[in-house]
Parts: sequence; structure tokens; C-alpha cells
Amino acid sequence: MRFYTRRAVIIKMTTIQQKCWLSGILGFNLSQEAYIQCTSLIYGDVMHQNRYSQKKQSRKARSKWGTVIARYSKDGEIVAWQVRYPHPTESGKRVQRQFKPWQELEARKWLEEEKYLVDLQHKGILTWTHPTLRKREAMQEDDKTKRDKVKFCDYVNWWEKNYRLPNGEDVAGGTRRNLHVNIGHFMPFFENLLLTEITPMIIKEWYDAPHCEGPWAFRRSCMRLKAVLESATKAGLDGSASLLQFNPFIFHIPPAPRSSRIDIPPVTPHELRILAESMPTYTRLSVFFSTLVGGLRCGELCGLQIRDIDLDKQTLHVRHSVNRGKTDRGTVQYGKTKTESSVRNVHIPDAIMPMLRQHLCDYCDISTPDSPVFVPKRSKIMSQTTLERQFAKARIKANRPDLTFQGLRASHATLLMLQGGTLREVMNELGHVSEKVAVRYYQLTVAEHQSHIVDTLARDFIFESSR
Repeated sequence: MRFYTRRAVIIKMTTIQQKCWLSGILGFNLSQEAYIQCTSLIYGDVMHQNRYSQKKQSRKARSKWGTVIARYSKDGEIVAWQVRYPHPTESGKRVQRQFKPWQELEARKWLEEEKYLVDLQHKGILTWTHPTLRKREAMQEDDKTKRDKVKFCDYVNWWEKNYRLPNGEDVAGGTRRNLHVNIGHFMPFFENLLLTEITPMIIKEWYDAPHCEGPWAFRRSCMRLKAVLESATKAGLDGSASLLQFNPFIFHIPPAPRSSRIDIPPVTPHELRILAESMPTYTRLSVFFSTLVGGLRCGELCGLQIRDIDLDKQTLHVRHSVNRGKTDRGTVQYGKTKTESSVRNVHIPDAIMPMLRQHLCDYCDISTPDSPVFVPKRSKIMSQTTLERQFAKARIKANRPDLTFQGLRASHATLLMLQGGTLREVMNELGHVSEKVAVRYYQLTVAEHQSHIVDTLARDFIFESSR
């Protein structure tokens, strides 16, 4: 049998043709096992012709410039197409790229495109760059195009949704509502612009325009706008480039206006008595707590529970406030205090103890520790809106329309100082950590006391100088 003289011809035959040819030479039909043995002799290998035919197919894929090679699995299936061609600028190196099994056409097309770019390099028409570098530059250009098309309103909405406290915690519902209000003051002016279209000149046009919302709201709007644009200058958490190269808000934040609370005199004993008598009996104790016990905020008053009161030690534990959830529109619920320092223990004066005991006896379920101290008529937890509405009616009867629960809190700080309390003691009572805030907003000026101090100072100096 002249197997080896006609080996090249036999290899090109299909499996059926090879069987027919061998059967004709041998004079009988071959079994599958006999056929495999014969073909193994022809190929010079113990393996079946499949693998050899795969190698022949790979060789056929080679072209005059570069190669498109099929890569096979152990099962004989194509798993990838590998494309290679000589590096045009570095001798001895190759450029290659892998394609999926179904992308043979794309692989050959890519090789032709690469050949065209290399030809331009050789002719001095174009500088060739590596495909990986070209892909990276194309992605960067695509990202830049997308960044340039970001609308200001879309970015602000994203920023507002993801706004968090510096420690990463979510903000309270009231804070988020105020944030939305502040954004609403500048959004109509900028909402139709792209983020990259906002320049210092455009911001100055808005900055210099009249702002009917008032100086406090304008100041907060400037702070929010600057923070939004500053955020756009930072790289993304996924490593993406910043949307802006610099913050176009280059203007000064307006100074804080003079607070109207500074000029409000503290509440007098007579006024406090009228306020208490004008409040409903089940919330009358709240004005005494806010004025004489720790300067409690309205939310802290609503958040008081039976377990927060220690009658034996005459101590009030301020642990909670109340809110309406993340949207500030749900039902009233217990929540965190305004700041961490607001959680505090304050002394209950002896003069308050009788009315406190009477209040607990008349209106509270003292057998249930989590029962509220101020029990509402229709709901489970007293809301700030209800308590403030009751106080608004009482202050009119006391002829003090300027008073709020915040004013009672400031009165508490001022009266403590007049009685000889130190600044540190006042800050502990109110739950403050900033001396600046305590002095600026919570220590009111009492004209009579100031005049008395000046008279005493002058009298002592004149007396000493005449001796």
C-alpha cells in the first residue's frame, strides 16, 4: 500500500472519501477501529485526523501580512480567534488581539484596518499608535463627550439625592427638606444649562440679581450652589474623571445677617406664668421645661418618655427628638437629637418637682417606660406642629408675639448667666460644643442688668478716685 507516496492527497480527503479509498485498496469494508489505525499510520500519529485537520485549517488562516489563527479547546471547538502582525516600529515584536469564536469576520476586518494604518506609517502620512493606546484614547474622548453633555439640573438632582453628613450618615428629613428649598432658589436660573456651560459670568448674573427670598435664604443658596459645583470638580468613586476642571463659583459667600433673636429680651416670670396658664393643661409643663430645665428644644420636649425622668435623683435625660422620617412627610416618630452633644443629663430644680409629679400623675402612664411625657389627644407621639401651634396662641395672650420655644431656650441660657453660671455650665445645659454659637444666639442682652453693671462700675471707680 502506497500510503506515504500519496499522503498529501489522502489528507485532503474527507472521512468518507478516505474510508472508500482504503476499502478499495484492501478489498473489504473497514470497521471504525481499523479505519482509525490506518489513518494513524498515514498521519504518523496515534491521534485521530481531527486534530491534524484543525492544524491544517489554522495554517490556511495565515495571510501574507499578519495571521488570523483559530484557537481550539480539548474538545476540538474553536474558543477564540487570535490576530497577529509584526510591530511596525519595534523589530522582533508583534501586535496581537483576541476575538470571540463567532467574530472571525471582525478579526479579519480588524487585521485589514491595521494593515492600512501601518501602510500610512511607512509612507510617512500618519503616525501609528498601538491599538491598546488608541482604544484608551477613544474611551477617554467618549467619556469627555458624555461629561460635556451632563445637564446641570440632572447633576443637582443626583447630588441632592446622595447628600450625606460629613460622617457618612443620612441627613434628617427636615434637613433634606430645607436642602431642597435652598436648591429651589437657584435652580430656575440654571436648570436649562449644561454643567460645563456654567461660568463665573453666568453665576455673577444670578448673584447680582434681586433675591426676594431674603438674605438668609440667599446666603444658604450660595453655599449650596458652591458645594454642588465643588463636588463636580472631584473625581468619581469609580475612578472617572471630574466633570469640571475648576469651581466657577468664585464669589464670597454673603455674611450671615444679624439675627433677630439677638434683640429679643428674655421671658420674665410674669410672662412665663401667663404663657403656662394659656397653654392646654396637658402641655403646660413644656414651657417650664424649656425655660428652666435644660432649655429643651421643641422636638426634645415631644420626644420625652417616662424612662427619661429620674425623680429620685431629680435628673432629666435628653435622649430623643421627633421627626417625620426621611422625607419629613410621614407620621411622627422618635429620632436622634439635633447633634450628638444634644444628648445630655440636666438637673430638675426643686421648684419644678411638684408640678412635674402632678403632671405625671394626671396625664401619663407611668407604668410604661416608653410612654410619652406629653401625651397627645389623637396620636401616639406629640408632634412639634401641635405644640408650636398651642404656644403660638399662648404667646399672643402673654403679649410676647416675638417668643418661640427657641426664645425660651435662649432665655434659659441668659438667666443662667445672670445667676452667676459660667459659659461652660451654660453650654452643658444647652448641649452646645461651640462657644461662638452659645454667645451669639443664646445669651441675650438684658438692658436693666447692663445698666446696673455700668452704674456699679462707675460708682466704685469714682469712690476710689475720691479717696
